[in-house]
Amino acid sequence: MLAPRELPPDFKAWNRRWHAPFGRRRFLPRSLRNSWLDIKYRGPFSCQTNNATRVFEYPWAAAEINKLGKHLDILEVGGGLSGLQFTLASQGHQVTNVDPGLEAEGVGFELPTGTHRRMCSIFGAPVRLISTTIQAAKLPDQSFDVILSLSALEHFSPADVCGFAHEVKRLLRPQGRLIMTADLFIDVQPFCSQPSNKWGTNINLKSFLEMAQLQLLLGNRAELCGFDEFKADAILGNSSNYLLVPPSFVQCVIAGR
Repeated sequence: MLAPRELPPDFKAWNRRWHAPFGRRRFLPRSLRNSWLDIKYRGPFSCQTNNATRVFEYPWAAAEINKLGKHLDILEVGGGLSGLQFTLASQGHQVTNVDPGLEAEGVGFELPTGTHRRMCSIFGAPVRLISTTIQAAKLPDQSFDVILSLSALEHFSPADVCGFAHEVKRLLRPQGRLIMTADLFIDVQPFCSQPSNKWGTNINLKSFLEMAQLQLLLGNRAELCGFDEFKADAILGNSSNYLLVPPSFVQCVIAGR
C-alpha cells in the first residue's frame, strides 16, 4: 500500500508520545545543544534528520511490530540513528541495527558510532550496532522474528538489493515478518525516463520479494512498484489520496514465508 495522506488518530498519538519524527523543539541555550540533557529532552528522534514521510512510517511500523508480540528479536537494516530502534529496545525488544554508514555502495549516510552508543545509554535502549552491510554481518541463520527496513532499500546498489534479499531469506524465522517501506520517486522510472535521482531508484518490489522467497501479506499490489497491477498513471491520478513529500510517496509492505 501507499501511505495515505490522512494520518490515523492513533498514529498521531504515537508521534506525540515519542516526539516523532523530528524530536521536541529545543529550549536550551546553544551552548547546551547536543548535550545529554538536550538529547534526553528532545527524545530518541532528535539526532537524525528525517524526511517528513516518517510521520507515517514510524507509527505504522511500530503498530505492526506490536501486533506480533513482545520481546521479539528485531533486525533493522539501514537504521542509522533513527529513533524507532531506541523506542523498540526500550520496550523490551532485542534490536540489532546493521548499517554501513558512508561505506555503503549505494547512497550512504553518516553514522557516528559514539552518538549511537550515547543514545542507547540516554534512553535505556541497548541496541546492538553492526557497522557494515547485512551480507558482511555474518548473523546466524533464522535468528530474527522481524526484519525491519524503512526507506532504505531504494538507496542500495543493485548488488546490495540482491544481497539483502538473500539475507532476508536466510535470517528470517519460519513465522517471521519482513516489515518494510520504500520510497516511490515520481521523478524517475516508471514515471519518466530518468533511471535514478540523487537518492536512488524505484525498486521492483515484486522481484525483490521473489528473490527473498517471501509472500506479500500486506500491501496493495496496485500501489507497489513492480507488480503487474501497478500503473504509474493511476498513482499520479490518485495522488491527492496519498502522502506525498516531493519527490516521493511511501510504499509499505509486510511479507512472510
